[in-house]
Amino acid sequence: MGIQTAPGAGRPAGRTAVVRCRDGDHTIELTEREPLAERLIKISRRHSFDPDTDVDWERPLDPDRFYMPPPLVSLYETPLWDAMTHRQRVELSKREVAEIASFGIWSELLLMNILLKTAYRHPYDSRHGAYALTELADECRHSMMFARMVRTLGLRTHHPHPLVHHGAKLAAGAPYLPLQMFAGTLVVEEFTDSLQRVSMADEEIQPLVRQVSRIHVIEEARHIRYAREELKRQVAKASPARRRFAAAGIARFTSFIPAMLIHPSVYRAVGLDPGRARRAAAESPHRRAVWAWAMRRCTRFFDEVGFLDGRGRRIWDRAGLLTDEYPKIR
Repeated sequence: MGIQTAPGAGRPAGRTAVVRCRDGDHTIELTEREPLAERLIKISRRHSFDPDTDVDWERPLDPDRFYMPPPLVSLYETPLWDAMTHRQRVELSKREVAEIASFGIWSELLLMNILLKTAYRHPYDSRHGAYALTELADECRHSMMFARMVRTLGLRTHHPHPLVHHGAKLAAGAPYLPLQMFAGTLVVEEFTDSLQRVSMADEEIQPLVRQVSRIHVIEEARHIRYAREELKRQVAKASPARRRFAAAGIARFTSFIPAMLIHPSVYRAVGLDPGRARRAAAESPHRRAVWAWAMRRCTRFFDEVGFLDGRGRRIWDRAGLLTDEYPKIR
């Protein structure tokens, strides 16, 4: 691995890093922290929202409208789905949107911890630290927005499984590990961003969900940029052993997300046997293909920067996430 200055035509000199992986060398471009953070702060000033006023919380919900595109619902294209009535399918989509929102709140609380640790470790007057705090404010609003959406749907949020919930509390107090932290951030952000981009563009979906999705997608774009650039810097300076260890850990974390995303009570609430429904979702080829589709930008980026190396690549591959064969979502 080497880092060198690479002058660009008509722009300030940048840097490139060569990351040597088992599948060959990966050359990545590195941005300077301060100029990038300043650009992201300016974008935040122009494109930030207040969910209390920018979402129409009083608009009635249509009992026949889906809350997410049907192909994204966990049981889509299974025999259980075929046997459900339209209203049951709509209700399942509503409850799964609430579950994804709950997962989003949980993961954003962990991200806030990362952002605080980042700001704490950089000069207090740096733009990099200032943007971490700017994003922290965004994530506070997002978490409250998701919680309000769930309440507006007449539902309640769920904590993840107790083992995951308490394990995450331990992770929150762990030493600062930016390589793992920013990679994990990207997994969650890219996954939710993929789902919400489809939902916000679908005019058949409940307007409330479309509005919430639109706000999150617009503001999340700069969060993804911040995490991507920081991950590239961390990959560039990590030893091969540390990089492969982190990649394997993130791959294992990612493989657990589908199982912990939907609480069993969701299926019971629409008249299904929870165990049977969970098995149907887990065994569904369509569901696995949707998961690969939702993670496609993340896996491609990880591959470009040399983060799909060693055991991590094998875990991603066994999970069916390294594929170019995706389902038709719209």
